[in-house]
Amino acid sequence: MKQKITKALENVFTIDNKKNIIEAGIVKNIDFLKDEIIIHIHLSNPTLHIKKKLEKDIHQSIKYQNVSLDAKRIRIRIETIVLNTKKKIDGIKNIIAVASGKGGVGKSTIATNIAVSLVKMGFHVGLLDADIYGPSIPLMFNLLEEDMISSCIIKKNGNYLMNPIIRYGVKILSLGFFSKSGQAIVWRGPMATKFLRKFIHETDWGGLDFLIVDLPPGTGDIHLSLLQEIPLKGIIIVSTPQKIALSDVHRAVEMFRIRSIHVPILGIIENMSFFLIKKEKYYFFGKNGVRNFSKKMNIFFLGEIPMLQNIRESSDLGVPIVLENDQIRQIFGRITKNIIDQLNYHIS
Repeated sequence: MKQKITKALENVFTIDNKKNIIEAGIVKNIDFLKDEIIIHIHLSNPTLHIKKKLEKDIHQSIKYQNVSLDAKRIRIRIETIVLNTKKKIDGIKNIIAVASGKGGVGKSTIATNIAVSLVKMGFHVGLLDADIYGPSIPLMFNLLEEDMISSCIIKKNGNYLMNPIIRYGVKILSLGFFSKSGQAIVWRGPMATKFLRKFIHETDWGGLDFLIVDLPPGTGDIHLSLLQEIPLKGIIIVSTPQKIALSDVHRAVEMFRIRSIHVPILGIIENMSFFLIKKEKYYFFGKNGVRNFSKKMNIFFLGEIPMLQNIRESSDLGVPIVLENDQIRQIFGRITKNIIDQLNYHIS
């Protein structure tokens, strides 16, 4: 029976279709119990769709091979294993990602202003726009197409490297440097992650105290590839207060806590917390939604950012609001100091 099961599993291939799961060595054991057969699988990719596809393929292969199970049932036990593929990036001390899981909550605005706040504190800072399908960082810094195309590739020591553009003291790199305004980026996950690897490992970042990575929404291939390859020191979560945003944020938090890709969550920021009318606060998206969520999830609350027209106007003009507004500068200053404190806490 075991030989027949093994033969059937040789018709099931890994996600890249290069080897069957027996050759790849991910089938660790086959246990025969009284009423069931348990196939133990070890995977380095924890995504749900990979697991489901593998389970389906195994069941179908065993069925098509006409393996007589005598009323036994097949149970597939999939365990995620930890693979340390992270490469240290010379010259970069701390890599921190800004994430949400939810689109439209202001990740890019916050990543921009945290980066500029760090520069104002005297740090050397880079900002990587990892939102492949909606790169907005060039707009946040008012970087024009002619400036980007002429400046983003250099030759150094015989190798061609991507060259960040410096604006307001921040070294910036984005896919938006290599695509025209409004051009759709129609890429599958593997192509997107390949391009991001080049951004990280084939870029002349120089010496940085901080590299801020602005992640795309969701919990997909791009996130997993980056989290498994890049030595991130921590994650900053951003959300607006309403339940529908926090529902997606909850999923992102759970992704960062998966054992195989675990990254410390430094804290969470509540964006668009309230707006002011004659010094009275109005909570358009609900009051204390993120603060309560942070307590429930045991995540440090980094601070709240109000909904101000000045922030939107400044972002549209490509000028970080911390350079224009004293009130917001102080808010981002406190949040940035909290991030540094939490980073030191997690490192120590």
